[in-house]
Amino acid sequence: RLEVEWGRTWDALVESANEVEEGGIEEWRAELQDLSAQLASLGPVNALAVQEHQEESERLAFLHGQRDDLVAARDDLVAAIRQINRTAREIFMETFNTVRDNFQRVFQSLFQGGQCDVWLADPNDPLESTVEIQASPRGKRTQRIHLLSGGERTLTALALLFALYLVKPSPFCVLDEVDAPLDESNVGRFLQLLEDFKAETQFVVITHNPRTMEAADWVYGVTMEEPGVS
Repeated sequence: RLEVEWGRTWDALVESANEVEEGGIEEWRAELQDLSAQLASLGPVNALAVQEHQEESERLAFLHGQRDDLVAARDDLVAAIRQINRTAREIFMETFNTVRDNFQRVFQSLFQGGQCDVWLADPNDPLESTVEIQASPRGKRTQRIHLLSGGERTLTALALLFALYLVKPSPFCVLDEVDAPLDESNVGRFLQLLEDFKAETQFVVITHNPRTMEAADWVYGVTMEEPGVS
């Protein structure tokens, strides 16, 4: 039985056996029973446990590496978002302040005086804040734009439009019947505004107003030969 279990001959086993330690057979029997009980309590032994442990350890190390890469990517992304927001806020505020100055200058030119202003409802969050507009033509008290007359609202909108335009001028500008709600005096101010800027931009104005047509360098007529078809 020993030869079968150890895979060696009896003579080889006897030759390799160590000297018997001192002690009585009863002590050895008790120790044998104790060791046998401990081995029995272990239950079936998984011979592949070491290999499986190695594989799982490698898998765990791989997952830790993936997690570290994801955390680093997240941190880089958050830093990039902060940098983009910071740059966007700086550019926005610079542009906003320029538009504000242009708006006040063009407004006073159109109305020959008066006061106007634009500001952020939430200065702490300029990228998400709404923009408030206030206008006060000469001779009137300061009020919100929706309380102005139709002509005054149109001129105020034109002043804001040109304030934005001055930040980044374009070679062409199309205005579709913006002079329709204007009275005669306001039409004159509107035409003067176009005169001031036409050296740098070509304006294409759609209008029914005779004074605007008279002030144009070129006039193109549009007719309807069939109902609804121009």
